Amino acid sequence: MALIPTFGTGLFIGAGQALAAGGPASLLGSYVLVFLLSYCLTTAIAEIAAHRPALNGTMVAHSYEYGSNHLGFSLGYLRWYSLAMMVPFEITTAMVNLSLWTPEPSMAIRIAMVAVLILLFNMLPQRAFQRTETVFTGLKIITTAGLTICSLFLAIRGIPGTPIRGFRYWHEPGPMNEYLIPGGGGRFLGFLQCFLYSVISFTLTPEITVQRAERSNTEGGPSILSMARTDSGYLFALYILSAFMMTFVSPFDEPQLTNYGTGAGSSPFVVGFVRAGIPALRILVTVLIFLSSVASGRSFLYISSRTLYTLAESGHAPAMLTRCNRYQVPYVAILTSALFSLFAFLSLAESSSALFNSLMYFITTSGSISWLCSSIIYLRFRRKTEEQGFIRVHQSRIQPYGVYAGILGCTLLPIANALVLAFPPPSSEELPVQSWSQLRMRNAIPVYLGILSFLSLYFGHQVRTAILQRKLKLEDGTTSRRSWWRMFGLERDGPSTSAPVSSPPGP
Repeated sequence: MALIPTFGTGLFIGAGQALAAGGPASLLGSYVLVFLLSYCLTTAIAEIAAHRPALNGTMVAHSYEYGSNHLGFSLGYLRWYSLAMMVPFEITTAMVNLSLWTPEPSMAIRIAMVAVLILLFNMLPQRAFQRTETVFTGLKIITTAGLTICSLFLAIRGIPGTPIRGFRYWHEPGPMNEYLIPGGGGRFLGFLQCFLYSVISFTLTPEITVQRAERSNTEGGPSILSMARTDSGYLFALYILSAFMMTFVSPFDEPQLTNYGTGAGSSPFVVGFVRAGIPALRILVTVLIFLSSVASGRSFLYISSRTLYTLAESGHAPAMLTRCNRYQVPYVAILTSALFSLFAFLSLAESSSALFNSLMYFITTSGSISWLCSSIIYLRFRRKTEEQGFIRVHQSRIQPYGVYAGILGCTLLPIANALVLAFPPPSSEELPVQSWSQLRMRNAIPVYLGILSFLSLYFGHQVRTAILQRKLKLEDGTTSRRSWWRMFGLERDGPSTSAPVSSPPGP
């Protein structure tokens, strides 16, 4: 269960929005569809890793060989800042879980406390950090199992005087919500919006799954592809089971799920226990979800800082980022990645519910770009191995058709988002036209920023490379290629000893 430390992101809180948008049937359907899309990408990446493992990240390493220097550079930084942005996302999730929705000065203290706690966990020595990971893994398993048991009890036996009972909410208010417009079109839009909200749960799953499988791979043990399949199956079971239990305890028309239309709201589990009249259980669940957010935040900061450390080792980031303390903790890379936690303080300017959505759209857009690039790299890997007559021992039966489906899905995601945003506001007194326009703007800007960030890295690297080559050609008449960091004197002395196996000497 390698992915348990990051399990829960976008599930306990984000699934509430998805449930409110599409209803219980749409929630389960969207989770299945997003998982299938994620599984197609996971097996493709795992197939490459099974033949050429790279401890520092398969797609970042092999994108240089099967893509280009520009793609490898931009994809490496895309992966870094996407993971780093998950830290303020988890902090914001913790604030939303505590029902701290309204901006107020005291929230700054709470955000700072959570951010410092996540940072301190990452400053621990490696062995101590792994021990805390074991503790949080057990905590998340207990939380998921406890919520499942309690939800089943409420669904099967129920509590006298409460409306929760079996599939009641599948009948009242119904299995699917009519979102924005009435009729079948509204149910389709509800499913579409539910699908968009569900992507966050699996955005970073493919590469994290494969990277953990690479690090756990031992001679004589199961292959990386087999381990990736197994972990994906476990993750799918946990998500589907949790989502299914949510449909028992909370109706989709509960306004607290979306903080009355503002954005992310209460967890469906919390809503269910409030409706059941069990305040003690509500408090316990709130605390457990809060700890789950902290655990996920510390894991994402760990992975993002190691990604930045790898970029520095391979010559694509300043060498100072490789500095470690006596416990071999890369504190400079950790502190640099932790700076993204400052985005959580935007909750002081707008509702944490709205900030949750803004961060979510940015991360899912970056994840979709990463999925698209990974699909292209896999197709080039497959074509190159076939041209060389290389026999792939580890193959997935669904490939290359799974990658084709992945490319189609990644292409349709921004189109689906634009389609939902193009519709007129719903006829509701709780959400006036002006608020709906502001909501659409808040959701659209992060999408455009995610696309522009990647394009800026890609084309910016092309421009810098061209300038460097021209300058070198004018100076010594050669076209030798060196890392552009050398222009600023930031490269370490001596060659790197742990660069990705397929990374070229420099971009």
